[in-house]
Amino acid sequence: RYWVADPNLWVPFEDGTSYAGFIDPERTARHLRAQGFAERDIAGLGELGGVFDRIRDRLRAGPGGDTWRRPSPSRAEVEELLGGDPELVAVVFEESMASLLERYVGDPRLRDALGCQGTIGTFAGPRDPGTASIRLMHHQGDLPGLGSVWGYVEGGLGRVSFAIAEAALEAGATIAVGVPVAAIAPGAGVELESGEGIRAPTVVCNADPKRMLAMLDAAGAAVPAGYRARLEGWDVRSPVLKLNVALRRFPTFAAANGIEPQRAMVTITPGIDAAQEAVELARRGEPAIGFCELYFQSAYDRSVVPAGREVMSVFCQYAPYELADGDWDSRRGEIAELALDAIAVHAPDVRDCIEEIQALGPPDIESRIGLSGGHIFQGQALPDQMWDRRLEAETPIEGLYLCGAATHPGGSVIALNGRIAAMRVLDLTGPG
Repeated sequence: RYWVADPNLWVPFEDGTSYAGFIDPERTARHLRAQGFAERDIAGLGELGGVFDRIRDRLRAGPGGDTWRRPSPSRAEVEELLGGDPELVAVVFEESMASLLERYVGDPRLRDALGCQGTIGTFAGPRDPGTASIRLMHHQGDLPGLGSVWGYVEGGLGRVSFAIAEAALEAGATIAVGVPVAAIAPGAGVELESGEGIRAPTVVCNADPKRMLAMLDAAGAAVPAGYRARLEGWDVRSPVLKLNVALRRFPTFAAANGIEPQRAMVTITPGIDAAQEAVELARRGEPAIGFCELYFQSAYDRSVVPAGREVMSVFCQYAPYELADGDWDSRRGEIAELALDAIAVHAPDVRDCIEEIQALGPPDIESRIGLSGGHIFQGQALPDQMWDRRLEAETPIEGLYLCGAATHPGGSVIALNGRIAAMRVLDLTGPG
């Protein structure tokens, strides 16, 4: 069971107006008119959405089939599927999110509202080349029947993993948890940290590429030099600060004006130029808030909170793994306060609502979850690491396959990386 967030996106501005993107486009248009946006900009937003729709239709439902459900096509093949349209090709491979927005909308509020949709999980600013493709990656998803919208799974997102596990059990799989793998021995199986071994001619690995390489090295496995260089050079720099916040009540947003912000994905941002300045600071090792995304799961799902309480997740950028001054242990609280300061611009009472807060920087996400660099997509998803430049399910090491977000078609909650790997194993080895 799931709920679709509606408004799917809400962005407050300091002048008291806001952007709201509802599931119903007519409702969105009415809101924008009420907020003083010009008709040409409302129409421009529709045209901008049409650009992403055309790409999605051609790459996921066109005559070439669904490029997300099979090994990646080459760039030349992608361009052919796009009909050689120079704008569509540029969005997939080159254009910045800022320049794309500037072509379709004039109101700086709208540009600021949507600019960071091209930087989610990415160590790049909205003016950096290729960031339009980040927006595209998310736009190519589908929550059944509604297209690329965000929603909440009842009981938390981990329920998706439980559903997959239940299907595996029904199919005859055996699942072991809490037994970390120390080494991968291709053709023989894996060795656990306990010293026990599990024999298997085929290993499908969901760890990120750098962790997989470390497990191969632990077994003394032969890794072709070119493939080793590719894994070692894989970019896993993460700019993400995550806050998990227990609330006494929802914060009050000054620009709400009849909207229920807690039912939306909320973007807090000082704007495109400030976000670009923030990423430049982060590249020098200094954290700065370019945008925050806020999620209030308990507005839909009461199973995740005790009675009389609420919850807020905050996804922030930019917070580098390595800090120029100090370290995460000494500065974690200070960096979290930067995010709260940004939220307080629009919800001044946010700190009064907080009962408990957990702040996780890239090193924390790395140590707690096992993602190298703390990168949620197992590596940057800009064009130089996407499509046929993303890693393949089939590795050059016999019997070893990758199925995580570092493989085509990339990150997000889609499970298609695993499907591609599973189908490749079946193609090469047959069932059983």
